[in-house]
Amino acid sequence: MMKKILLFLALIILCCNIASAQVSKVDSLEKAYQKNKQDTTLVMLLMMKSTSDYLTTNTDSGMICAQQGLALARKIGFKKGEVRCLAAVATFQNISGDLPGSLKTTFETLPEAAKLHEMRVVASCYNTLGLTYSTLKDSKKSLDNYYCFKNVVEKYHYNDLLLVAMNNIARQYLDMNRLDSAAQFNQAAYDLSIKKNLKKNLGYLIRNFGIIQFKKGDLPGAINWYKKSLADSSAKGNHYLQSEDNRRIAEAYQQLNQIDSCIDYAKKALEQAKLDRNPDQVQRTTTLLAREYELKGDYKNAFFYQQMAQQAKDSLFSQQKTLQVQNLAYNEEQRKQAVQAAEVAYQTKVRYYALLGVIAVFVLIAIILLYANGQRKKANVVLKKQNEQIETQRRDLEKTVADLKTTQKQLIQSEKMASLGELTAGIAHEIQNPLNFVNNFSEVNTELIDEMEQQIDKGDLNEVKALAKDIKLNQEKISQHGKRADFIVKGMLQHSRASTGEKQDTNLNVLADEFFKLSFHGLRAKDKSFNAEMVTHFDPELPKVQVVQQDLGRVLLNLINNAFYAVNKKAKASGADYKPTVELSTLRNNGNVEIHVKDNGTGIPDSVKDKIMQPFFTTKPTGEGTGLGLSLSYDIIVKGHGGSINVDTKDGEYTEFTVSLPLS
Repeated sequence: MMKKILLFLALIILCCNIASAQVSKVDSLEKAYQKNKQDTTLVMLLMMKSTSDYLTTNTDSGMICAQQGLALARKIGFKKGEVRCLAAVATFQNISGDLPGSLKTTFETLPEAAKLHEMRVVASCYNTLGLTYSTLKDSKKSLDNYYCFKNVVEKYHYNDLLLVAMNNIARQYLDMNRLDSAAQFNQAAYDLSIKKNLKKNLGYLIRNFGIIQFKKGDLPGAINWYKKSLADSSAKGNHYLQSEDNRRIAEAYQQLNQIDSCIDYAKKALEQAKLDRNPDQVQRTTTLLAREYELKGDYKNAFFYQQMAQQAKDSLFSQQKTLQVQNLAYNEEQRKQAVQAAEVAYQTKVRYYALLGVIAVFVLIAIILLYANGQRKKANVVLKKQNEQIETQRRDLEKTVADLKTTQKQLIQSEKMASLGELTAGIAHEIQNPLNFVNNFSEVNTELIDEMEQQIDKGDLNEVKALAKDIKLNQEKISQHGKRADFIVKGMLQHSRASTGEKQDTNLNVLADEFFKLSFHGLRAKDKSFNAEMVTHFDPELPKVQVVQQDLGRVLLNLINNAFYAVNKKAKASGADYKPTVELSTLRNNGNVEIHVKDNGTGIPDSVKDKIMQPFFTTKPTGEGTGLGLSLSYDIIVKGHGGSINVDTKDGEYTEFTVSLPLS
């Protein structure tokens, strides 16, 4: 947990040092642009304003400035301005928790900055990579990039960034519990800040001394350092610094079992974290408060702060982000290997043409034919080795493809289990109805049997026959509703199993109706305020179709869940006049059977309509969608059943998905 907060700390120190050196440049660029109105000047002005004016005050505005500068630089072909703006964008992405975006931007920027000899940008990229790998708990890569950062700033005498480099290395050693190394670098950074009068961020270094004491078990000493950091001028007006210092004091009091003091400082930290709009600080502080209130027996407050902590955590991390980071790291490694392979290929080509030249000369000179023949033998040996290397690479690629296929199967099963969880509440509701009928008719049959015994004793056979007929009818009802419950349970089991690919004759009307109800009740269980009109238009003469029931059920569940999500989202934003409606219909059309899922919800913008079937693409907020539902649905219908899936939509008005399956 400490690693995340020190990551943000290092970003702030880096950017604040750069910003302090650029304040005067912003003013001079402002004046220059007012005078010459040149686009290149405007690009540099937007870039510097983003890192100097908005870094600690408004990260959204900072990102907008950097993106505007980037768009203009690309428009006018200003490459140096482009890489500088990209580095600023990567910084804001990292601060806001978008690690995949920051990693992707940095990978794109670093080689371009090196080509242009923009060494400050190169240094910034190494620092951003160090911060990212620190968050991913890859200490070796983090330290490697921090030392690359330090080597660049030392080589080009960027003294304002040297302090940042030493602080970041000290922070990484703290994460690794190498306290001696951390103390050495932190002391060197502290001495440099005093010598060069770089006191703007002195509070960060003071706090590092406190962390060292905390890890050594000197809690009073740690508290003393933290309070010195709070009293330093760098903490004034800096919500992040104040939040972090107060929280660390609270953690020290927690270790001292001083619960009230711990809660007081934790609340101060939470107030500052809210002002800083820092979800990581909010999560850490509310987790601390929840634990302390639980120790006091105040479960109401403990639950309240635990909920806040969970919300903050959900805003920071998700399975989708993790997969994106892994894909980006894999792609970057592949890019490096491709560059190396291209270099090897170029050298091989050079050697090859040189060999051809030598052979051509030797062919012309008859007296050295034997020597040329020997050279050809050597070339064959080299070629054999190359063929062996190519064969080894081919086997490695086959293994990689097999691993990717295994990962894809695991993703599909994970997505199925996720949708299985969404079905649970709906199944509980749906299965209750037939069970109620079974219980009720069973009780009635018990009473009728008692009455039949009485009539048998009386000898009234007509009444006995009438009672027997009633019991038979009730028994048929019990059987009917028992089969209904059995159908629901079997459907649930089929949905949870890995698909066998076995197709069965299926009544699509029954299957669609079941998943329509299960989806609705599942969403109602999660959100009691949710409601929508459910309209069905089933073709009564629809023939049975050969399908894999559990796979088609997943497709229907994905489409219906998306429809309910869209109308629910629109209902929350619209007035009372809006009536959320989801329509489900089936029909036979030109040798195919079609299933239509239509809603009057938010619709899909034209700009993303072509992307919705792509893996990991989602229009839902982070944490609410994996981006796999429609992609897997497309594979099931098109590749698994030879059908088609199409969408008709209008942004803000409606969306209609059509699934078409061949009858033969």
